[in-house]
Amino acid sequence: MHPDRRPRASAGSSTTTPVVLSGGRRPAAAPRRTYVGAVSLGVAVAGAAAARAALAYGAADTLPWLPILAAGFEAAMVGGIADWFAVTALFRHPLGLPIPHTALVVERRDKLVDGIVATVQDEWLSPEVIGAKLTAFAPSAVVIDWLRDPEHVGRLGGPVRDVLRGAARLLTEPEVAAFAERTIRRELGALPVDAVGRFLAAADASASAQATFTSAALSIANLADRPRTAEDLRFWLDRSAATLRAGGKRLVPMLLQRRLVQRKLVEAICSYAAAELRAAAADHDHPLREAVFGAIRGFGERIVAHDERALAQADGIRRALLESMDADPLVQSALAQLRRQLEEDLVNDASALSDLVDRRLRTTIVAWLDDPERRAWFDDWVRTMSRELLCRHHHQIGRTVRDYLDNLNDAELVERIEARVGADLQYIRLNGAVIGGLVGVLLAVLHAVFGR
Repeated sequence: MHPDRRPRASAGSSTTTPVVLSGGRRPAAAPRRTYVGAVSLGVAVAGAAAARAALAYGAADTLPWLPILAAGFEAAMVGGIADWFAVTALFRHPLGLPIPHTALVVERRDKLVDGIVATVQDEWLSPEVIGAKLTAFAPSAVVIDWLRDPEHVGRLGGPVRDVLRGAARLLTEPEVAAFAERTIRRELGALPVDAVGRFLAAADASASAQATFTSAALSIANLADRPRTAEDLRFWLDRSAATLRAGGKRLVPMLLQRRLVQRKLVEAICSYAAAELRAAAADHDHPLREAVFGAIRGFGERIVAHDERALAQADGIRRALLESMDADPLVQSALAQLRRQLEEDLVNDASALSDLVDRRLRTTIVAWLDDPERRAWFDDWVRTMSRELLCRHHHQIGRTVRDYLDNLNDAELVERIEARVGADLQYIRLNGAVIGGLVGVLLAVLHAVFGR
């Protein structure tokens, strides 16, 4: 028995397992059964019996051709029975009798399976046959035609987006956050002071700088309106009064410590500051805005002019910023937000990012294959890889066929084969009856002519 063969149920087993092909497909429906062989044999038997009965009653005197017809029916019956026996013997024991050299499909199952496997693997699907088909096959044309369907592109982009989502999860790893922080520190440390100066000198012309000022002014104005800010200011007024009293002052500390004065003073400061900041945020020509940008512009111009004091101040600010900056929480938060956004966009087929992935996949592949040299290289690469894989795993074809056949018990194997060739075998039986009948008629005619 073949080493890969698995145990199978006997022909008499009552348990059968439905066979399912790869990919969940079931075998194709079997052709309709035909009973033309049985009908032809029945006609021959009935004809022979009727003819012999008529001869027994003396019908030959009025029907001289009746003996010839009877001989034809008898010969047809013999031919039909012989062919019935031959056809039946292929699949089972005729009438259940264990006659030698019958039930050949079951008795010679191993040889039959080996022959089918050898025919499929070494002849129909041999490396030479498949290789000849691959030579005439243009994979690039198939790929381009396949990519014309948006549904196909979506199925191709799905795995790519899954890979990108997996890569996005790396953004929240500690190593990535540490790398990002080191990169920020290195880039800030390597940033030329002259570049900072040129940016500061032209800050008032920068839309982003103007927007930053507006946002900062509104934030400070909101801070000035907070009750907590007024409490903090009163606390500082009390401390200032205590400091002045300790220095020998009397009048000013006395006024600062009066609650009415504190309240009026704090309300005036907060109200004025909030109003001016909101006005500066809304008016691009506001004196406060011009004063701030003027100071920034002047400092930047001094840096560009290589003023030593300005350069030293800028370098000191940068060093202090780098030494005091704790960017790790900020970087981690930004990376976490980026990861969430990427995952949300990549899981949504209708998002702009998913559409970009699908579109770039299709256009990139089509554009790459649009070049004749690259297309020829791709086709040759696919053919070469296919041939190598085919030669390396060609035995899997025969193994697949063998596994399929070995999964069938004897009864199922007989049923499968008989269902496929049963109609042709029925016509063989019909032909046997017809040819036998014609031979019988011929012999009867010859006997009538030359036998007298």
